Amino acid sequence: MRRSYILVLLMVLLSLVSNAQTLTGTTGLLNIPSADIPADGTFIVGGNYLPKINEAVGNYNTGNFYFNLTFLPFLEVAFKSTFIKRNSTGYYTGQDRSANVRLQLLKEKESMPAITIGIHDLYTEDKIGNQHSGATYIVLTKHFDVNQTTIGVTSGYGLKILKHNQFTGVFGGLSLTHRSFKPLTLMSEYDGNGVNIGGSLLLFKHLYLLSMAQQLKYLTGGVAYRIHL
Repeated sequence: MRRSYILVLLMVLLSLVSNAQTLTGTTGLLNIPSADIPADGTFIVGGNYLPKINEAVGNYNTGNFYFNLTFLPFLEVAFKSTFIKRNSTGYYTGQDRSANVRLQLLKEKESMPAITIGIHDLYTEDKIGNQHSGATYIVLTKHFDVNQTTIGVTSGYGLKILKHNQFTGVFGGLSLTHRSFKPLTLMSEYDGNGVNIGGSLLLFKHLYLLSMAQQLKYLTGGVAYRIHL
């Protein structure tokens, strides 16, 4: 029991800035997307360790790597590749590749939230459609300043359009950022399957170190590097 409390405390202390990368390689909270879009010209490369609950590729732990680019103020694109273990060999000899596109329909205003639509794993060469990490969704994000804390509220809805849909139904989350130390943000979310807490620490304005407790028990982590072209 004591070990569980320590794990939860560590996940809370290592938290994510609100405009950072999720496990999917796109902008969001921990696992869910947000309506935020990086600044035009932002390029991000990263990778994550994934427990077996994250992907539909098989009942085993795996990992991914991704490239993310915002080349218009309202358009974010990403390429993600997840390692696949072949049953015949027992080794990670394959990759599941996916292309993700996010379009911001409305920027956040004083009285209006940002609104973004997204589709993940939008194309497959497999005739049977192996879109293991697919998602089609609309998401809203609004930030509020309360005393010295910025509170980010995200709420979205995932549709059942692709063969595999990572986000279906309602999902959402909260972020808390204190102005005294903006690189840290406390965060929690519901991704449609369970509650997640944790996030990442921004170092040297470019490096993200991701850590989270998925469904409050599966330790997940990753690293990402961001530059402005």
